[in-house]
Amino acid sequence: MAFNLIGLGLDVNSISADALVAVKKCGVVYLENYTVNFPYSVEELSESLSVDVVELSREKVEDESVIEESREKNVAFLVYGDCLSATTHIQFISKCKKEKINYNIFQNASILLAIARTGLSPYKFGKVTSMPSWKEHTNKPTSFISYIKDNSSICAHSLILTDIGLALCDSLEQLSESCGKEKFNLPEKIIVVSNAGTKNEKIYFDSIDNLKKAEISMPFCLIVPHELHFAEEEALEVLKE
Repeated sequence: MAFNLIGLGLDVNSISADALVAVKKCGVVYLENYTVNFPYSVEELSESLSVDVVELSREKVEDESVIEESREKNVAFLVYGDCLSATTHIQFISKCKKEKINYNIFQNASILLAIARTGLSPYKFGKVTSMPSWKEHTNKPTSFISYIKDNSSICAHSLILTDIGLALCDSLEQLSESCGKEKFNLPEKIIVVSNAGTKNEKIYFDSIDNLKKAEISMPFCLIVPHELHFAEEEALEVLKE
């Protein structure tokens, strides 16, 4: 019996071969799906894996009952992207280790790797930040701008992940307003990556006003570039829509 922590990668068929073998041996297959906008449905994932996939609520994940369940049967816990990018998942493995529960880890590609598809060097990125939805936080938090400022101070690009359900136009409005409040000057153009790592991937490099007019689907992330190296700029101009 074992707990199998599995990264799905970025597309519906991106699971690794060894992880798929592990899934087939599991008595139950769980999916964490409350932290990200998936580029595919649970039904499509179930069909791809040829197994029934059970969606888990935040409460069910946080009470760690899935770990206890793996004492009695093989359990698969599926995570979009890479499976070790969140603190919660590290805690799962720590619990297994402490309580002598067998476990396996199957890592995969994440958005942190997919940013290289823009032509920007991964080595030139600073700290990753998250943008909360102001519809869920009425105090309109702007703290994510401090990360962009810090990155800019060391000539680094900034990757911004957005809350689940936050629409592109809203995220761009929040970015503009937050920069105004925090007195940070955005570059003339920023980058939006939609459906990274899938067949529907699109890369946009334009002004905020023009990006608001574009038809860009979820999931997406924002990149605030610092000064682009000429090689980065050339690649970006070729790869963008």
